Amino acid sequence: MISDLQKECLLAFNIWDVNSAKAVIDAAAEWNKNVILQTSSSIYKQMDVKETRAFIKSYGDRKKIKVYLHLDHCKDLDLIKDAISVKWDSVMIDASDLSLQENIQRTNKIIQMAHKEKILVEAEVGQIKGIEDNINIQENQIASREDIKKFLMETEVDMLAVAFGNAHGMYKGRPELDYDLIDYVAQISNIPFVVHGGSGMGDEEIHKLSQVDNVRKINISTEVKLAYRKGILLSLKNGFLEEEGFQASRVEELIYKAIFQMAYQKLKIII
Repeated sequence: MISDLQKECLLAFNIWDVNSAKAVIDAAAEWNKNVILQTSSSIYKQMDVKETRAFIKSYGDRKKIKVYLHLDHCKDLDLIKDAISVKWDSVMIDASDLSLQENIQRTNKIIQMAHKEKILVEAEVGQIKGIEDNINIQENQIASREDIKKFLMETEVDMLAVAFGNAHGMYKGRPELDYDLIDYVAQISNIPFVVHGGSGMGDEEIHKLSQVDNVRKINISTEVKLAYRKGILLSLKNGFLEEEGFQASRVEELIYKAIFQMAYQKLKIII
C-alpha cells in the first residue's frame, strides 16, 4: 500500500456493505485507478470482517485494481487490534482529543503492534471539526507546527492527518484551507499527508489537493451516504417502495448506481 501512496494520490471512500463496496470498486476500475475503502468504527463492529476482507480482495483482483481496506477514526484499541489480526491494510488511531504526549504514546503503542504485521498506521494532529460517525468536534483546532514536528519526531507513523481548515460532513461555503501547513509537513517529513473531509469540497479544490506532492489520501464519506440516500429517494419516486410488487433488488440497483456515479465523478477529478 505504501508504495502506491508514494506514487499517487488515492481516494478513500467509506463503505458499509458489499453493494457500496462493489459500486466504488467498479467506478475505480472504469478509470483503472487503485482505491481505498474505509470503515468507521461503528460499521466495522457490524461487519463480518473476514468475509468482507475476502470479498474485497477477490473482487479487486477480478477488476485488476488494488483495493485497500482502512479502519478510520478509531479510538478503541481492541478494535484496532482486531483489524490488525484480520489483515486490514491500514488503521487510524485517533487520539487527537488527548494531550499531544498522550497522542504520541497511544500512536506508538499501535505502531508497535501494526508494524509487526506490516500494516500501516495513520494518526491525527489537531482536531478536525464536524459531526459524523461519532466524531463530534465543535471547533476547528488547526494543528500547530510545533506539535506536528514533535509528533513526527517521536513516532514512526506511516500517514498523517492534520487539521488545516478541513471538516467532516458537508461544508457551508468554501473551506479556508491552510496549504502552507501541508507544505510544512512535506518539508519535515516524506510520509503521505491525509486529507479528511473531502466530501463537499469543490472539484477544483479536490484537484488542487491531489496535485500537492505529499497529499496521498483524500477521504470521502458523507457523499457516499448522500448517494445512498439519493438511491432511496429515486426508489420512492419511481414507486419501487410500494408494498405491492416490491422488489428489494430494484432498490439496491438504484443505490448501487447512485454510489457508482458519485465515485466515478470523484475519481475523474484526480485522473
